[in-house]
Amino acid sequence: MTQLVQDYFIASANRYPDKIAVRCADQSITYRALDQATNRLASHLWENDVQAQSMVPFFMPKSLESMHCVLGILKADCAYVPVDVNSPAQRLQSILNSLDTHVILVSDASEALLRERLPDGSGIDIINVNQLPEDSLSAAPPTCANLSIDLAYVLFTSGSTGVPKGVMIPHKAIVDYIDWCVETYELTDQDEIANHAPLYFDNSTFDLYTAFKTGATLHLVDDALNAVLPRLIRWLDEHAITTFFCVPSVLTLLLKSRRLKPESFRQVRHILCAGEALPPAVVRQWMLMYPHIQFTNMYGPTEITVDCTYHIIDQVPDADARSIPIGRPRRNMDIWVRTELGELTRQPGAQGELLVRGTSVAYGYLGLAEKTTDVFIQNPWHNRYHDPLYCTGDLVQIDEQGLLHYQGRLDDQIKYLGYRIELGEIEAGLNSLDAIEEAVVVFSPEQDGEEPFIAALIHADPGVSQTDLIESMKARLPGYMVPTRIERTDQPFPRTPNGKYDRKTILKQFLTTEAA
Repeated sequence: MTQLVQDYFIASANRYPDKIAVRCADQSITYRALDQATNRLASHLWENDVQAQSMVPFFMPKSLESMHCVLGILKADCAYVPVDVNSPAQRLQSILNSLDTHVILVSDASEALLRERLPDGSGIDIINVNQLPEDSLSAAPPTCANLSIDLAYVLFTSGSTGVPKGVMIPHKAIVDYIDWCVETYELTDQDEIANHAPLYFDNSTFDLYTAFKTGATLHLVDDALNAVLPRLIRWLDEHAITTFFCVPSVLTLLLKSRRLKPESFRQVRHILCAGEALPPAVVRQWMLMYPHIQFTNMYGPTEITVDCTYHIIDQVPDADARSIPIGRPRRNMDIWVRTELGELTRQPGAQGELLVRGTSVAYGYLGLAEKTTDVFIQNPWHNRYHDPLYCTGDLVQIDEQGLLHYQGRLDDQIKYLGYRIELGEIEAGLNSLDAIEEAVVVFSPEQDGEEPFIAALIHADPGVSQTDLIESMKARLPGYMVPTRIERTDQPFPRTPNGKYDRKTILKQFLTTEAA
């Protein structure tokens, strides 16, 4: 029985030592070579006094080296923490402070960039995985002492105060999820599995560990390929990809590129979507064009180890379909809907906040006990043992067949381009800029065929150009958080009677301006 997630990889390395484990761009590595390289990295971490159960960040583009980090850190009995190389210095420092780490891993491609962003005297040792003294490091398998309850990774999501939240996921949660995925989608060593999601986005968990469990080859979609998304169509064909997991907006963008051809994707068996609402019209066109592909809509925030519900779409949606179900709970997961009256129910027709329990629920937020207590509550049906329900903040409705339908957010947290983002974090970033006196951020989801967008209404220094403002925002926020529509005003912001920003009116202003 698998106890630790690296056991998946180790078992496959023993079965298929000479098979390609990972491909990225024009590089590849076998299971045996990757096994030995990650053993050496684990030894190096121990020699550098990295203690078991430490949280070890790595800062580099998606690459073979990033796979070295994931597996090497796990083999050192530590938890890995992928950090976006596009993270502004302030966000990077906040993450490192939360981890209380004395090391960070980089590659030749990222070392200079990290040194630019780390302050002098940070006290953090930078380890370049491309420069390890291999001759002096043991490639023998390390003896791992971790238990299934220990952390495997920490992923940082957006925080409402401007400080990212580190979601803590143990080995047992990933094993529970991956075993179910491999069984449900009948994945084998013959599959070619694409990894489209960034490693700091939890969708990547599916890609990495279904490949490592089965002995399949993992194909990393590198950043250069994502920069020109239509190239992904040819890439999927050239690499005979069989399983592709992406956010729905990728399907939308590929469809709008008008590059899709009926003869494409002959090898693809599965396309799975999660991270944002799946438009019925989009999946309908894909299914009509590629009837041999099984499409699945999955749902789950980072706090639930990728996905807790799923819906295999076995029929082409009607032309007037309004939503695609997010389905039913997967194995070993349980869901409830909390109505406005506070009642927990699973009855058809019920509408309210989705609450989730099960083995794959996260431990909470690193160093944020109060925030954890707010959204990870004790199961109200008993108090005999720790049994948390995660309050997702997502609104759902149960249809007559018992299927869940996603209906939006209870708060100002949004899903955009597959990322879960707090509008408050964007506002905090904008309000920290000297040139901005006040900022309020709103979001428009995809509707009536219009693309979703993030917009900011600001009071700003009139002497600062729009171009300079945008550049300042990019220096403070990740690219996916930078508002795509920015409007200046010298008038007071619209407010509700209780003094809060009237976000509906502000959003309506942007929609009215766009229509005009």
